[in-house]
Amino acid sequence: MLDDYQIPAVALIGALLFAFVYLAVRVRSTRNLLWLLGIGSTELYALFFWRVTMSVHSPMAWPFQGTLQPSAPWMSIVGPTALMVASAFLLASLSPLSFRLGRRRILFVVPYIAPLVLYSILSNGLLPHPHGAQIWIYLLLAWSAIGVAFLWSLQDNVIPIWLSELVVFTAAVACAWFFDHGNIYWPLWIGISGNLIMMALLVLYTYRRLSPGVFFAVLGLLVWAIPPFMGVQGTTMDAFMISLARAWVLSKVMLAIGLLLLAMEDEIDANVLAGRRERTIRTELQSYADQQLTARSLAQFEQQSARICAMIAAESRFRRVALVLRQRSGRLSVVGSAGLDRATVGALDAVLDRMPSTALGQHLPKLADVAHDLDLAPWLVPGDDLARLRQTRFTAILMGDGEVDGAILLADPRASTPLSADDLLPLQILAERLRTARAQSFTLGRLIDAERSTGTSHLATRLVQQMHNPLTVILGYGSLLEESLPQGLERTATQAILLEARRMRSTIDRLTQLTRDQSERYTEFEIGELLADVEQLHRADFLRESIEFSQQLDTGLPKLYGNQHRIRQVLMHLFDSALGAVQSNRVQTAKRILVQAMLHGDCVRLEMRYSGARLTHPERLLEALHTGSEADVATGIGLSLSAEILREYGGSITVRNLEPQGVLVTVDVPVRETPPRV
Repeated sequence: MLDDYQIPAVALIGALLFAFVYLAVRVRSTRNLLWLLGIGSTELYALFFWRVTMSVHSPMAWPFQGTLQPSAPWMSIVGPTALMVASAFLLASLSPLSFRLGRRRILFVVPYIAPLVLYSILSNGLLPHPHGAQIWIYLLLAWSAIGVAFLWSLQDNVIPIWLSELVVFTAAVACAWFFDHGNIYWPLWIGISGNLIMMALLVLYTYRRLSPGVFFAVLGLLVWAIPPFMGVQGTTMDAFMISLARAWVLSKVMLAIGLLLLAMEDEIDANVLAGRRERTIRTELQSYADQQLTARSLAQFEQQSARICAMIAAESRFRRVALVLRQRSGRLSVVGSAGLDRATVGALDAVLDRMPSTALGQHLPKLADVAHDLDLAPWLVPGDDLARLRQTRFTAILMGDGEVDGAILLADPRASTPLSADDLLPLQILAERLRTARAQSFTLGRLIDAERSTGTSHLATRLVQQMHNPLTVILGYGSLLEESLPQGLERTATQAILLEARRMRSTIDRLTQLTRDQSERYTEFEIGELLADVEQLHRADFLRESIEFSQQLDTGLPKLYGNQHRIRQVLMHLFDSALGAVQSNRVQTAKRILVQAMLHGDCVRLEMRYSGARLTHPERLLEALHTGSEADVATGIGLSLSAEILREYGGSITVRNLEPQGVLVTVDVPVRETPPRV
């Protein structure tokens, strides 16, 4: 008998319900929660349906329109209502569209199911036989649900709008026909069948695959939706109708199994995809790790940028790559690309030139946690080639935080799936490596220059030693010739030779002081004498470059006690930095260098003012690894070395810009009587 056949269906749905509870707890999502509520409502209906059919001893009636009455009136209300709720929740599980009401977002299923639940309660218990104006209550509830269904189906979803509207329109026409014939019972079941048919379409359009999960889910939904349209009545059924009724009972079990299989298939696909993505990321990371990025200078580093971009285009998900770095002038420039033609690279470089220095920063929209969405539209001009080429948006992997040193710009992804943090993490690691390698290349270049300078210093020391004896001979024999020759051309020539030889001897003596071993003991010295020595060494440069040099020393400056050689190095670096900045200034202004010395507290303060371009980051110029604008680089590494020397000595150095042009360097040398504690 059919009533006995319902027992395994109820038991199976109840057992599968635990699987849906586990799924909803482990994977918290709207879909899994609605599946749980839908299968739970289905189990509730199956229990009440079984209880109703077993309430009296007579042949089984048709599930929707039988002649038997339940043992309690409320049971006839709970069963159909639970069935309606189950179909609506299952429909909403694959179409979780919502609308905003104030600050909250509400699923469309909530206003859709509310009038249907009230309709079921009235038609199955409270008002089963309406007459007169009472029929308008049912009409109002039905058309409210149909109106929400129309709005729901108009939302962008996986099903074409025309198809979803067709299902809603067909159900509305059928309900209108039954209302016209005074039947309030069948519209409720038409709504249930419409929900199930729409759910079957959602399964087909969402998963788009031939799998056991799709087969069982669609078959269970369609079999569950068929009986209300057949209109079978009576208390007896033949063998075919009994088989069909049993299939209808088992359709809910089939649907539950199909939904669990869909969840299992999704998990299997996710694991396969994760494994494939892990292998791809491992290969990509290995390719990036095998690259030798450090160069001997910034120029050599930028020369390998095209190879780096080609490697990224070959290994990552993106076909188009551009490497952007901040130049010494402070502007951003494309130094390498792959997959971009020359016109696009030129147009991109022109737009980057118009961007402010702070455009690449944390204010850009985040993308997949480790990247940013860079839109160049705000910096385009009318007729810009980049707009014509339709390449204005890039995925940007920034190199650094705050004021970034550059970025890897990516476009044209190979796959249509959304980008994840795992896809971009290798590029983020590569960007940090590039940033570190660029800083190392810059430092290595400076160290090479410093080593060359040290070699030049050693060469100068050897030259001083080798030239000292010949000059002694020249001066000795020149003096003898001067005393023995009478007045005339020969004596005048000898005096000229002696004058130049003495001048060379003076220069060699000053070079000897500069190249003296740094282990010199602490002694007393005057800052004015050191300034005079350093100025003497640079006087030829001042005359050649037409630089107006002047110095002002306060009277009564105390003597300093310390390593005279180290302080002379500081002054040499100051003069070299000022000379380099003044020489590199392209603005047609007077070239001036002014040095002032004064007593400031317990320190002797030196202030050097010189004309030249303003520094982009004067406070960072004392950092050893700073790479700034052209004006910053023109000062060389002298100021950073001076800062290290003064820090050991107990002094300090500051750099700031003057208005409207020029730079002020302030050095404080402490007045002390004992060596500083290092």
